[in-house]
Amino acid sequence: MMEEKGKENGIAAMAACYQKFDPAAYLQYNYTPPRADFARKDSIVPWKLACLHRAFTEDVSGELLVDIGSGPTFYQVMSGCEVFNKLILTDFLEINRRELRRWLQDEGGCSLDWT
Repeated sequence: MMEEKGKENGIAAMAACYQKFDPAAYLQYNYTPPRADFARKDSIVPWKLACLHRAFTEDVSGELLVDIGSGPTFYQVMSGCEVFNKLILTDFLEINRRELRRWLQDEGGCSLDWT
């Protein structure tokens, strides 16, 4: 019984921690220069995109692509749009889903312009 209560408290603490997540700060730090500097060959984001593009165009295709834990990003499935008919993005946090919805539905107020 005590072990279950400890587990519940741990889950509640983790959920509370995630509720403080700031998608705008995350996107700014990870998806703008220098990490996303397309002029540099050693920049991490262009490298990730190249790897994903290669995977989707050479190895993976299908009818439905489901991304579990998308966060406030969808760079990870961009190349998948070329080879899958339908994509589903999922995330635990409503704030991340809202961030994606803003861009996908052109609602404005997005933290990052993915075009």
